Amino acid sequence: MCGGTLIGDTWILSAAHCFIGKDTTKDPSPWKVVLGRLQLSGGPLQGVVRNVSQIITHEKFKDFTKGMDIALLRLAEPVPFSRDVAPICLPYPSHRFAFGTQCWATGWGRVKEDMILPPPKPLKKVGLDLLSAETCNCIHNNLRQKELSSPAGPGLICAGYQSGGQGPCQGDSGGPVACSEDGTWFQAGILSFSMGCAQPHSPILLTEVTAYTGWIQNHTGGASFAVQTVPTPFSSDQGKCRGCGKMKGHELSVTAKGPWPWYVSLQSGGQHVCGGALISESWVLAAAHCFIGRQEPKDWKVLLGERREGAEPRWQEERGLQKLILHAAYVNMTEGSDIALLLLAQPVVFGENIWAVCLPYDTHRFPFGGTCWVRGRENARAPTPPLQGVEVELMGPVACNCAYNQSSSAGEAAPILPDMLCAAQQETNTSCEGDDGGPMICNEKGTWYLSGLSSFGNGCGRKSQPGVYTEVRAYEKWIMDITRDGYFAKPPTPGPAVIEEDRCPTTPTPSSSGGGGNPVSTTVGTTHGEGESLST
Repeated sequence: MCGGTLIGDTWILSAAHCFIGKDTTKDPSPWKVVLGRLQLSGGPLQGVVRNVSQIITHEKFKDFTKGMDIALLRLAEPVPFSRDVAPICLPYPSHRFAFGTQCWATGWGRVKEDMILPPPKPLKKVGLDLLSAETCNCIHNNLRQKELSSPAGPGLICAGYQSGGQGPCQGDSGGPVACSEDGTWFQAGILSFSMGCAQPHSPILLTEVTAYTGWIQNHTGGASFAVQTVPTPFSSDQGKCRGCGKMKGHELSVTAKGPWPWYVSLQSGGQHVCGGALISESWVLAAAHCFIGRQEPKDWKVLLGERREGAEPRWQEERGLQKLILHAAYVNMTEGSDIALLLLAQPVVFGENIWAVCLPYDTHRFPFGGTCWVRGRENARAPTPPLQGVEVELMGPVACNCAYNQSSSAGEAAPILPDMLCAAQQETNTSCEGDDGGPMICNEKGTWYLSGLSSFGNGCGRKSQPGVYTEVRAYEKWIMDITRDGYFAKPPTPGPAVIEEDRCPTTPTPSSSGGGGNPVSTTVGTTHGEGESLST
């Protein structure tokens, strides 16, 4: 059914989901534990067999995708230690494993999803790279699976065989991922779940043993914990995954004044018409209004891979368009749905100057009053300044409506709809021309997300007349209905649910966002979706 590890003469460590739902925590009598055996059938069979007198699952365990997937089994009788039966070393909380290095998983689980281990059922082992939660989440985000995006969190790490074809499967749950440190084997993780079996670039989620030291000690009264005697290893899995929204060499930077690897120039008749954002190797997201009156894909060229040589940009790649899809509800900019998807004639290869920006899921919230970036150029006479990153302050639809109503003549103000965002320049001493249709991006802990597409108003925006953007997160379903290729990513931490004042203040104050009242925010949690357990 599952694997486990011996951590004392009467205790086995395993995964909670192996036992939950089978009513076995109340009656452990059906369970037996086999130790010291290299095969499960054929003969003569070696090893030790013990009954189970107690099964303890973590009291907060609800679902394997949410962590706490850990269990203890008390043996009815102690086992004598020998060459073939001995406890593994457990790490203390201060133990540091070398992420990026090879560890080992063992088990008697399925060979493939549709194939059980054939007789004589020999114990199998596979080398897996131990991966940090950050790298694991990056790899899962690249799979474009919303249900399992960013699955690793507190108490959850990963291990993976990156090319696929090898790895744990159903029946291996509860078994160890063990790492050798100068000849001593420490258990880094408990096999918990994965997307299918041995899929390429789909790491296995592990219960991180160091996170449950206290829980194990409290229930066992002591187990086979050992002090780490080797020097603290250097974690080396950095660079194993470069997710969407990363600028090479600027992973931790929150400035975006130079070229953006996901920025594209949409050109018709040899002239730059609008900006756009690369969201995968083959798809670009842009504003629908850029294509009114010119919806023939053959009339367009897409320039990618911007590089700066003096004031003029140089482009690394050029692509034609295979498809041009405008949102069916688009009528004009002020009525919303100002969004379009473009399919490149040939995909691009990601590199230092060409990369995808992250798309936000519909649950993503960008805090009003926060800093984001748009493309713009300073108002100046010839020579024309280059497009470059400009800091803007994010505004919600209510504050934006207030600003437009106060600065427009009666009957001229355009209503700002719920699927729109607004932004205004933070620098009051500069004037800027926005990039029509171009992207607005926001940085969260080193990752860049596409929050909006420039729709109308001055794209760089002023507090009195902010730039208005199509809110990209509102179109998650529309994008996914057309293509599953876009790189979506969850924010690194649960985002705030932002609630605005529902009316304009009677007297604008300096602290108001464009005269729209002070934003009020509350924090809500996010949950992960379903995966697939490794147990039968």
